[in-house]
Amino acid sequence: MILDPTLTAAYVLLATALAVAPGPDVLFVVANGMQHRVKGAIASALGIGAGSVLHALAAALGISAIIAASPTAFEILRYAGAAYLAYLGVRALRSWWNYSNNLDPNQAVVEISAWNVFRRGLITNILNPKVVVFYLALLPQFISVELGNVGLQIFLLGCIHNIIGITFLICIGLVAGKASGWLARTSFGKWMDGIAGVFFIGLAVRLVVSGKPEH
Repeated sequence: MILDPTLTAAYVLLATALAVAPGPDVLFVVANGMQHRVKGAIASALGIGAGSVLHALAAALGISAIIAASPTAFEILRYAGAAYLAYLGVRALRSWWNYSNNLDPNQAVVEISAWNVFRRGLITNILNPKVVVFYLALLPQFISVELGNVGLQIFLLGCIHNIIGITFLICIGLVAGKASGWLARTSFGKWMDGIAGVFFIGLAVRLVVSGKPEH
């Protein structure tokens, strides 16, 4: 047996509660859904999932502990992640501005590929040091030293959290993507990129001002 059944059951309940709580991942997926409809929402959710798998692997290998113990490494990750989110926000606001002031209403909107949206989710998740600290604080509480192979237990628990979270994010993404597709056909459509841009910049500011959590 790799995982303790009782601890794992408790962990699944906690992971589910954490997954459905509104947070930056939800806002990120909704923002991409506003910009790129269902395709973008799902691709961004899967990108976040891929990043979480890498975080789980880093926690299992002890890499996350090294990053969390280094204020410099933590700050580099934090500001790099905030800068990337701000970059996405500025691009979205520019897209909204250009569309709103376009003299040719028939000009085609440039579509972004699902791979590019997936990459956005992956990069933002990898550059979020809060995920590093979160996994280090949460996962060790649900491992059983008696079962051995602590690294494997941590990785599997991270994957369980990821599966639950991504399932929820994809559901949210489907709703956001469908809603944005409908809104795009109304007068509200021209504001979608602008709202997404505000979301991205808000997430960047949140990452900068929140600092390193205390445990």
